[in-house]
Amino acid sequence: MKNNIRLATITKELIEKSIEEDQGTKYRAALQKILPKIEDAYRESGDGFRSHLGVSLIGRSCAFELYLGFRWVQKAWFPERVLRLFNRGHLEEAHFIAMLESAGLPCWYETRDGGQFRISDHGGHMGSALDAVVKIPELEDDPAYGEFKTHNDKSFKKVVKEGVQNSKYEHYVQMQVCMHKQNLKFGVYFAVNKNDDTIHIEIIDYDKHVATSYLKRGGNIIFAREAMPTISNRSSWYECKFCNFSGLCYEKQKPEINCRTCFNSKPMPDGTWSCTYPASLIDTSMSKGFMERSHICHIFNPHLIRSVDLISHNKEDNCVELRLESGKIIKHSPKHITSEELEL
Repeated sequence: MKNNIRLATITKELIEKSIEEDQGTKYRAALQKILPKIEDAYRESGDGFRSHLGVSLIGRSCAFELYLGFRWVQKAWFPERVLRLFNRGHLEEAHFIAMLESAGLPCWYETRDGGQFRISDHGGHMGSALDAVVKIPELEDDPAYGEFKTHNDKSFKKVVKEGVQNSKYEHYVQMQVCMHKQNLKFGVYFAVNKNDDTIHIEIIDYDKHVATSYLKRGGNIIFAREAMPTISNRSSWYECKFCNFSGLCYEKQKPEINCRTCFNSKPMPDGTWSCTYPASLIDTSMSKGFMERSHICHIFNPHLIRSVDLISHNKEDNCVELRLESGKIIKHSPKHITSEELEL
């Protein structure tokens, strides 16, 4: 125990000893088997929209950011360097699993059918893939949720010094929700320094209050029918400067036109989506492909646009009355100012 940080020292020593003893033979053999099974690292398709609210994100500070992401206001776009960083993170999962297997420590990372373990809540609107379930000597017979993360040098040193809860609260929340859904009392956080391959292994105790609070937060975001709070009203705020949606918050960018940005769309408790506009001819399955497209009945959900105020909503006419930042009042509907024509 170091500053209330519970380290898995025995596990770390077992991994190091195993790799050194045979100069990495078992480790490399395990890698050869495991690498092709890391789904996210080899996924061919990627349309920029995530169908669910990710558990890995739910610990972020800004509820409005999560709301915008869930509502598909903008396709995710990253520079090539960041995409390679993401991919390295996925591939590192195989390295951690190979370390554990080479040390003879039990590690379960795929279902009987060969896919990743997954959790979901709120009918499937919120979910996550799991890295692994592990057993380590420090926890005796208790299985634990295993989370694998990569860090740059500065971030890694902060985790080592302060612990996961204090330095990477977003990761801490992710682990708590995953432990809760898997009914596990412990989690094990495996971190690697990308600069020199140093590893840090920390044991995390389950905290029911944290887990249930953030599951509730996820539901509030998913089923919100009004604007979610923002972390700041200043574009210079450090979290806002690095947010993918800063242009929508501060530069009057319009959301993309699809079913999820429409005021008529509504997530249902069973994991489906419905259209509340009675006159719409809509795909009753509300499939992901269908929802990505623009439709003639589309009107923007005003709660996604910070520069407008909703004055009234006529459901029968599929029309909203909006006050723009300039003070001008307009009618927004397929018969008046359409989603394509709307200028903020």
